[in-house]
Amino acid sequence: MEEVIKFTPDDHTQKAARLHNLGVALQRRFVRLGELRDLENAIHVNQQVVDLTPDGHADKASKLNNLGAAFFCRFGHLGELGDIENAIRVNQQAVDLTPDGHPDKASWLKDLGNAFFLRVECLGELRDIENAICVNQQAVDLTPDGHADKSRLLSILGNAFFRRFECLHELGDIENTIHVIRLAVDLTPDGHADKAGLLSNLGTAFFRRFERLGELGDIENAIHVNRQAVDLTPDSHTDKASWLNNLGSAFFRRFEHLGKLGDIENAIHVIQLAVDLTPDGHADKARLLSNLGNAFFRRFERLGELRDIESAIHVNQLAVDLTPDSHADKAGLLNNLGNAFWSRFERFGELGDIENAIYVKQQAVGLTPDGHADKATLLNNLGNAFSCRFERLGELGDIENAIHVNRQAVNLTPDGHAEKAKLLNNLGAAFHCRFEHLGELGDIENAIDVKRQAVDLTPDGHADKAGRLNNLGNAFARRFGCLGELRDIENAIHVNQLAVDLTPDGHAKKAALLDNLGSAFQSRFERLGELRDIENAIQVNQLAVDLTPDSHADKAGRLNNLGNAFSCRFERFGELRDIENAIHVNQQAVDLTSDGHAKKAAWLSNLGNAFQSRFERLGELGDIENAIDLKRQAVALTPDGHPGKAGQLNNLGLAFQSRFEHLGELRDIDNAIHVNRQAVDLTPDDHANKAAWLNNLGNVFFRRFECLGELGDIENAIHVCQLAVGLTPDGHVDKARLLHNLGSAFQSRFGHCGELGDIQNAIHVQQQAVDLIPDSYAEKAQALNSLGNALSLRFECLGELRDIENAIHFNQLAAVDLIPDGHADKAALLNNLGNAISSRFESLGEPGDITEATVAYKQATENTSSRPFTRYNAACRWAILSSKYQSPSSALDAYTVVLEIIPQVVWFGQTVHRRYEELPKIGRIINAAASMAISVGDLPRAVEWLEEGRSIVWKQILQLRTPLDELRQQHPNLADELSRVSFALDNAGTSNFQNFEWEIKQKSPEEEAQLHRKLAAQYEELLQEVRKLDGFSNFLRPKNFSELAPAARNGPVVVVNVAELRCDALVLCTSGEIVPVPLPTFSNIQAELLRFKLLSSLRAYGVRINRNEDFATHPAEEVNQDYFISVLADLWSHVVQPILSEIEQAVSFALLSLSHITWCATGALAFLPLHAAGIYSSDDPSIHISDFVVSSYTTTLTAMLGSGSKPKRDSTAVRSVLVVSQPATPGQPPLPNVVNEVEAIQRYASPDHICHLTHEFATVGAVLGEMGKHEIIHFACHGIQNMENPLSSAFFLYDGGLDLNTLMRLSLEDAELAILSACETATGDENLPEEAVHLAAGMLAVGYPSVIATMWSIVDTDGPLIADKVYANLLRPHENSESQTAKLTPAYALHEAVKHLREEVGEMNFVRWVPFVHFGV
Repeated sequence: MEEVIKFTPDDHTQKAARLHNLGVALQRRFVRLGELRDLENAIHVNQQVVDLTPDGHADKASKLNNLGAAFFCRFGHLGELGDIENAIRVNQQAVDLTPDGHPDKASWLKDLGNAFFLRVECLGELRDIENAICVNQQAVDLTPDGHADKSRLLSILGNAFFRRFECLHELGDIENTIHVIRLAVDLTPDGHADKAGLLSNLGTAFFRRFERLGELGDIENAIHVNRQAVDLTPDSHTDKASWLNNLGSAFFRRFEHLGKLGDIENAIHVIQLAVDLTPDGHADKARLLSNLGNAFFRRFERLGELRDIESAIHVNQLAVDLTPDSHADKAGLLNNLGNAFWSRFERFGELGDIENAIYVKQQAVGLTPDGHADKATLLNNLGNAFSCRFERLGELGDIENAIHVNRQAVNLTPDGHAEKAKLLNNLGAAFHCRFEHLGELGDIENAIDVKRQAVDLTPDGHADKAGRLNNLGNAFARRFGCLGELRDIENAIHVNQLAVDLTPDGHAKKAALLDNLGSAFQSRFERLGELRDIENAIQVNQLAVDLTPDSHADKAGRLNNLGNAFSCRFERFGELRDIENAIHVNQQAVDLTSDGHAKKAAWLSNLGNAFQSRFERLGELGDIENAIDLKRQAVALTPDGHPGKAGQLNNLGLAFQSRFEHLGELRDIDNAIHVNRQAVDLTPDDHANKAAWLNNLGNVFFRRFECLGELGDIENAIHVCQLAVGLTPDGHVDKARLLHNLGSAFQSRFGHCGELGDIQNAIHVQQQAVDLIPDSYAEKAQALNSLGNALSLRFECLGELRDIENAIHFNQLAAVDLIPDGHADKAALLNNLGNAISSRFESLGEPGDITEATVAYKQATENTSSRPFTRYNAACRWAILSSKYQSPSSALDAYTVVLEIIPQVVWFGQTVHRRYEELPKIGRIINAAASMAISVGDLPRAVEWLEEGRSIVWKQILQLRTPLDELRQQHPNLADELSRVSFALDNAGTSNFQNFEWEIKQKSPEEEAQLHRKLAAQYEELLQEVRKLDGFSNFLRPKNFSELAPAARNGPVVVVNVAELRCDALVLCTSGEIVPVPLPTFSNIQAELLRFKLLSSLRAYGVRINRNEDFATHPAEEVNQDYFISVLADLWSHVVQPILSEIEQAVSFALLSLSHITWCATGALAFLPLHAAGIYSSDDPSIHISDFVVSSYTTTLTAMLGSGSKPKRDSTAVRSVLVVSQPATPGQPPLPNVVNEVEAIQRYASPDHICHLTHEFATVGAVLGEMGKHEIIHFACHGIQNMENPLSSAFFLYDGGLDLNTLMRLSLEDAELAILSACETATGDENLPEEAVHLAAGMLAVGYPSVIATMWSIVDTDGPLIADKVYANLLRPHENSESQTAKLTPAYALHEAVKHLREEVGEMNFVRWVPFVHFGV
């Protein structure tokens, strides 16, 4: 054909026709093969045809139309704007040349309309779509109803209306679209090839109107007609995949609205079919894959199944890979892939996902020219991704980029554009996000401004109106959180309520809107305290939860928020059921959230907060243990770079601090400082939460200062609290709390340093705090309490009466009026009130103040949810005031409460070392209680109390080892369980979790401590269970006097009570009688003075009392003087002689056999040698106690009961002796006379009944292995008393120390006597006078009923002499069994040995013979 044309001259009549035919052929070949040169040639020849056809020719319009079609086709292929411009130009010429009545006029109009339509897609010019509608309407109007093309023209007109709707969102356009396409459908018979396409277009129109109005009927119609289109189309049809895709999109959208899982399942199913029907090379393959990816994406957001988001990313990646960069859809496909990466990041927090999201979204933006209609949307989405990464990493550059690109998106979009509101909304979200980080008021102002514009631009019937109102409400709520302006939270509630009201009940987003409304109500409640607000918050949060199916990805978040609302109501009103509900629903939130979920840490932390709140209300240790566990998990799940890390660390620090407040464990406050410091260090200075984190760090420094008294801690506390206050603007709702804490720090430093400026500052800032806190706020009570305390301190300093009056007023408001009775802080506030009233009494002497103060203290003791030590202090103050100013019966009531609380202060859940740290806090209150009981003649109670308050820790250890034979006979299972827990608790308390095979091995210190406390709680529960059984009501309770009296069955026991009020001896006689012996000439001060004189005397002789003894605090002229004679004389005159005189009838002072007496001394008297008391003179005859009685000591009456209960062995039976000697211990001074000491023992012991471990054979393991095989053990080695850690007191063996901690885990059935010929074996700890923390007491606890020990270091040569005489009396045979029986007991054997030593070294050489003492029976 080309050859024919080539030889046809231009003026030939057939030239144009032949060229026309060639153009048609070339264009068809292009469509078939896609070769661009064919289309180029087609345009060229069609141009020739037009040029050869004169203007008046009848076919001119037809030729122009064909040329336009060619330009149109090339534009579709290359996208060159000039082609569509040319297409419109020549199509317009064709239309202009054709009269209205011409049969092709409508067709030419249609083609022109199509060209306008296509230019709209390229340039987005509104006039093009207006022109398209105009010419298509003309085409329809020119076509009669029965015409075959009518339905097709109606369809094209509908598409034009649809496009204008897409541009302007005018409701009339989508109405017209539906109207004309419905007409087209109705005009098309069922079997027509175009029927399915028209139905599909109609479905799309319904779909878009649904998106505009949210009317459920539209999406139902969309699904219906799209399903018809699919059903009418065979699988082999080229459009089948497209129709399936449209149906899937309709299902997808209905799912978005109703949230029904079946719809998203159907969407995925039909879009997957569409993908499967589309060959890989097809132009639509990428688009279909992208839609399938979006469906997977949404199902992932609904169910949270990892495989869905993996599938979404996979198919979106395929779509991107299939699409060349030059393709118009490439940017959109990249954007969708970015959304999938973003969503996976949101769920699992993997940084690579948000990095990928930003990367592909930046590619999408980069591929899109500035004038493109989608540019703003792509910029908007990129901004959202930057915001998301900012929330993860906190990098300021990301949120700056987000705001920048979101602002670009807004600026590129004209005011009338339908997307303008959405873009403004997202820009507002970016401002909001930056505000959360920096706290700059301008950002939240901008957020509110642009979000308000978004709301104003959105018509009331628009489907997104509710969402934008909701976002505006959130911004108002956040500004309220910053400034506390009531109108902001009012606005927040108003617009959130509008959002809820605009959303039908079945809408999928209804629950989210209710959730946010609930948060707004909660915020207003926290500001005003109006009950209806928190009730509304709980109600709407509950609705949100109820509307959300369990499988929904947001269910956990809504449960979490409901739990927070319950917690909030609990904090305000203290109703226990609220915190129970909070824990329940927060636990559900955690359980519904997989470990890899990005929100898991937040839910764990909030559950921990709920447990902590319940702990602070009830004081149940398990709650704070759970809180710390959960918050630790939250920290561990939060990666180091995460912006939420600081908040999680801060919350963990608060939990550690709370447990410290309860238990006083120093490691808790150290941990709190560590994690709070990390929170501060991770937070930049301009962050909105920096002040809060600084404040909390200051609080823990403050609390450690109160514990340890290190000035650096209170300096740090003041410094960081001042920083926190300085960072917080005056109108901020947290300002009062920060001022309150700063005031507390100033107050504490004043107490330490006494600088008047500190207490003045404290009162100033505490007053500011009180003034800023509304009366309805729960924090008001603590603020008033602190102000009252500060005023009390200033009163004590300056004596201004108005200060103490104001202090009482504020403490009264705090403790009585504002805090409910069961609150954990109640006791502390009542205690402070009592202190203030007591201070006023001391100033004014009004008797009524004593009554008021004791009432306050008594009420404090009754608040059992408060910290035990706080209640103990209140009970002590109550007792002291009652003793001085009220009746003895009132004082006895108070002391009874003191004794009841002590086991809670020094309890099984602490390590033994920790319990010994707590004991000095208890002080001398037991002695004061006993004095009061003695003063009213209640001697049995005095004995019981003294016994209960002595050797508390030893008795706890022995209690855990009590045989359970009687219980096991009647209730074997319960006995076995109690035995198991006792064993575990015993080891947990004494082992420091080392070298011990139990379930706590291989755990962290935190886990070990928690398990220890859980064992203690379990032990207490088991005791309560046993005590409910018949016959076991007193099981392991403190012994009453009738049970203690048998301690005197072998001779009188003298309990000497030394107290500030008075000193007395209570003599327990073998008859069961108690003989009181007042000691009016002796006092507590005198006992302390005698102890000091004894120590000074020993130092004068060069005796080492213990390695930690420090004389630097005593006057130099009194140090190193010998007071032995006066000390022993005072003991005789003021203590021993009055007692012996009183009990002369009870004690037989026979010449042949001395009576035996056992001393149980208290206070400083426990460190003095009562057994050596006497008048010693070199000139006159001496008189001393050893002339009348043989003396022993006991740590407690209970120890004597245990020893006396052992079955007596045949006195003629041969005893086996274990001798442990160390003449040259590695690292210690040599003991050369130890060899002589061992030889002395060997002279009396049978070779078959003695085991000697010495040198390298005397290891810790070897000794422990032999101890159970011998009745007598003899230690001839160095011994040491450790004052810092009493349980580390030890015998030094070849390979290390055999310490009390190790010995306490032994239980020896056949043990009879331990002889401790070592230094300091009965020295004790001056800070624990009632505890007898020394090696001798340890041997008693292990099971040796008799122990011979030394009060201080002995002369090396004295050991062999004492050993020789003791063993001679113990082991050698005697002829007169009747007269010699007493001498065979350890007490009498030692008495005779010391008598011999005294004769050898001289009676006045006290330092040599006095230290040898006997403990036990």
